Amino acid sequence: MSVALGITFMAACSKENTLYELEEWDLVYISDSSGWGVAQRFAKNIEQDTGKTVRVHNYAISSLPALRVLNALQSDPEALTRTGFKTLHADISEAEVIVFFGNPRGNTSEGGVTGGMETCIGGGKAPDDCTPELYEPYIENVKAIYEGMLALRNGKPTIIRAVDFANPIISRHRASNIEAECTQCWGIFNSAVRQAAEAYDIPFVSVYSAFNGSNHDEDPREKGYIGSDGIHASAEGQQAIADLLSESGYEPIEP
Repeated sequence: MSVALGITFMAACSKENTLYELEEWDLVYISDSSGWGVAQRFAKNIEQDTGKTVRVHNYAISSLPALRVLNALQSDPEALTRTGFKTLHADISEAEVIVFFGNPRGNTSEGGVTGGMETCIGGGKAPDDCTPELYEPYIENVKAIYEGMLALRNGKPTIIRAVDFANPIISRHRASNIEAECTQCWGIFNSAVRQAAEAYDIPFVSVYSAFNGSNHDEDPREKGYIGSDGIHASAEGQQAIADLLSESGYEPIEP
């Protein structure tokens, strides 16, 4: 255990003894494909840092929108079966550690978002409209997700962390002369992720800043963080995300 993590861990122990008296922790990792490969690495970090045994419940699902997670938490039958979320309620209710990210896609009548950052990802062009107001429905959906998680935890101390979304294709945006517009939109979206987390005092971990730099103008491929497909995190990138989560400490949020 590093000195910094050790100090954080011991401080948290004195605060929430019931959590740290447990020998085993359950980790629920919910994400779209940007989180592929991270859960097991984060679990290994937790075990090394705390001495706990960690059981992993991995819900890193390709193209997973926050809206579908919300529907599953609200027991929508289609969402529960289509995304493999049949055990989601039970897993969250037993989870000492939860990590969450869901993308903003979905039906706009239900709070999903079309355009904006997705235009940069899928269309290779600058978005026509990308404002903070565009992501207000997304913020409300994510806040409702955190409410659902906390309700399932029923007051038990829980280590919940929010992660945002890095830009693996900034070089394409640069080549297409749309870097400024897409970087601005990426920042607006990640600010929405942060706002939803801060509404519940959930620590926010910026993968975006780690991968793209503090000015968000660096290519994560040059750091070795992106795999051969040019989109998803490499093994090194996955470990970097896991390490960021560990560096945020293991203190539970206040229910």
